[in-house]
Amino acid sequence: MDSKRYVPLLPSARNLVTPDPGPTAAGNQTRKRKRVATQLACNLCRSKKTRCDGTRPSCNLCVKRSEKCVYNDKRDAAQDSIDMVELLIEAPYAEALDALRLLRSTGDESVVLSVIKGGGGDSNNGGSNSNSNRNSDGNGNGNGDSSSSSERNSMAPPQQPSTRAFVPQRSSLELELMTKNSITYAPLRNISMSELEESNLLRPISAARDSKRPNEPRWSGEMMFSWPGRSTEDAQIDNDSAAASFRAQQSPTNRSPRWNDGLCDARLKSLRIRHWTHVPIPDEAAARVVSMYLETDHPLLGMFDPDRFICDLVGQHQKSCSALVVNALLYWGCQMYTAIDKSVAQYTEQFCVEAERLWAAAKDLDCLLNMIGAQLLSLAFVGQGKDHKVTHFLGVAIQMGTRLGLFGVTEEEAKVRTEAIPESSQAAISNTAWGVFNWSIIVSLFYQQPGVKVPRLPPTTPIPRVDMAEDNQEVSSGGATSSKKPSQVQAIMGVTFPRVCELWALMHQVSLLYRQSKDTMQPDRLSLGFAEMKYRELLAWAENLPSELHRSDSNPHHAVILHMWFHAAILDLFRPFLRRDGAETRRLRTFSAANRTPVAAYVASVNQLKHLIVHFRSSYEASTCTLLWQTAMMYVANAVLRDSHDPEWHQYLLLCLYGYETLWRPFRVAEAIGRGLLTMMLRDKDGITSAQAHEILRHLKERGINYISDEIRAPFMGDLELAQTDPAGATMEKLAGDFEDMALFQEFTNRGRETPQNG
Repeated sequence: MDSKRYVPLLPSARNLVTPDPGPTAAGNQTRKRKRVATQLACNLCRSKKTRCDGTRPSCNLCVKRSEKCVYNDKRDAAQDSIDMVELLIEAPYAEALDALRLLRSTGDESVVLSVIKGGGGDSNNGGSNSNSNRNSDGNGNGNGDSSSSSERNSMAPPQQPSTRAFVPQRSSLELELMTKNSITYAPLRNISMSELEESNLLRPISAARDSKRPNEPRWSGEMMFSWPGRSTEDAQIDNDSAAASFRAQQSPTNRSPRWNDGLCDARLKSLRIRHWTHVPIPDEAAARVVSMYLETDHPLLGMFDPDRFICDLVGQHQKSCSALVVNALLYWGCQMYTAIDKSVAQYTEQFCVEAERLWAAAKDLDCLLNMIGAQLLSLAFVGQGKDHKVTHFLGVAIQMGTRLGLFGVTEEEAKVRTEAIPESSQAAISNTAWGVFNWSIIVSLFYQQPGVKVPRLPPTTPIPRVDMAEDNQEVSSGGATSSKKPSQVQAIMGVTFPRVCELWALMHQVSLLYRQSKDTMQPDRLSLGFAEMKYRELLAWAENLPSELHRSDSNPHHAVILHMWFHAAILDLFRPFLRRDGAETRRLRTFSAANRTPVAAYVASVNQLKHLIVHFRSSYEASTCTLLWQTAMMYVANAVLRDSHDPEWHQYLLLCLYGYETLWRPFRVAEAIGRGLLTMMLRDKDGITSAQAHEILRHLKERGINYISDEIRAPFMGDLELAQTDPAGATMEKLAGDFEDMALFQEFTNRGRETPQNG
């Protein structure tokens, strides 16, 4: 036998004897210190693969990180290890291999087991099956709720099984996505009942505050800004602000913008706002509103270079700033800032009037600053519930960009135009062109506004890039290099906006095909092959995200919203195929999972969105003042309301409804959305009474502000399934208007069921 054909076997590692190296030649070095072993690491150290000292009740690393330290019971941890080994031995080879990949990436047996054992199939109607309930007491509030019985009854779900965890169901396709695309399909751990109770995500803000334990910090108000004629008491953040709970927590996981610690850029302290507007807002107030916008929404919306904008805003120059842009920005920003200080609401309508006056004088001039002003007005009208103007100003911005040659030209024409642009102007043009383009795709896909216009072709300018490397070197005219660190505002912006541009460039064709032609809106005329091709492009885009945007607990808030948009785009991609005949038998061709169906892909992204909502509402103060993440709640609410097999639909719906409660004060449109979702709940789900729906609505209204006009326009789509066949009946405005009629009808029919039949 030819011995060369075989690889010689080495002795087993356990039989090898390693000689003691003894002291070194120098004789003064000790042996390598042995690693201090601990019987059980805490959950956080296990997930981060860091050395845990096992100190109870909190290990030293968690104390340093100011994180909550939680230990699994030794017996449970040992059982997890046993279950993990049994799974690897007994599971089919492909599943065991996926489990091993997950174990190598997470280092936590409990996380892997929760993924694998979460379930074995997917819902037949686009939702997520679940076999568990968050609440041991059978209501939507959790243990220890000090709210009134009427509040508890208003949130009590229909009869459901009671278990201890909040575990979405897994499918084999979902497992494949988690193992091969873990950047955006994070392995989902169980969200325990105790975590949800402590987070108070399933109850109104007032009840959540009443349920705080005596030793927990309470919000007492902090100085925001004051000016002549305003008392110190008035200058405090409102105690009923949804943001107040974050301020009381002082949680290190709250990586929201520093709205109370200072401005995003020190130059804003020199702002003299009277140069730009007739609205009598104090300089410090205007500076804080501008700072909030730049820190919160601008990393996702772009449209202008923030450094140059601040320079011109403070220096009173007209190159990168104009009165129209400033007033439109403050119109939107005052809505956002009302989340913290409701006294700022007095300026919102004034900035609207001023911005529209300036637009009337400037609209005939095609320029970048007028495009920015029109786009900001389109955005601000969404939040104010004036959606009849949203599409008008967006359309004007697109038409202006088309006349300027930024949209709708061929690749050859674009190359010629780009070469003719001075290098000093390229960044400004790129930011504006891509900002308007991105907003058109968002409105087209997520709001489905009737009559929305989308550019026929993407912008002719390259996607703006941001170099955040602190050791970035710039070559001077003499050939020498100098260090160029990112500015303070650039560091806050991060690297998100270029990736946003890439995402909407990928979805541009989807928008044109799915939304722009009534003929192609018919599901039977859409191609599953096209949807799968786009799905693969989206997955490839996600796998190439920079490390700063990988899913983690340290993400900035705008990175989390980017992941929400990614999964919401996938739901849009596959929604037309959920109700087709044979939807459960049609297969995606480029995946290996047994259930590689459009429904399974849809469910996988719904599950990710559910966890992202819990994470965002729990950890980010930005969840109280930016409207840009509401799409995640809208899409999850639609998914669970249409899922007839999900026993936890009620808790998920409360999670979304009370998410809208936090947005109710700054954005009037949240009222229409809340009422519309309650209408859908009464219409589509059994076991919910009109009294319970009215009680939830009362909770939501507690956060609102009385406005001069009661009219709220919301013609965007609310019922996303009905929108495919009856767009007029699916608008959020129509659903919100039907709430009282639906509640009356539900009360009447329930009363009829309860009436005993005469013999």
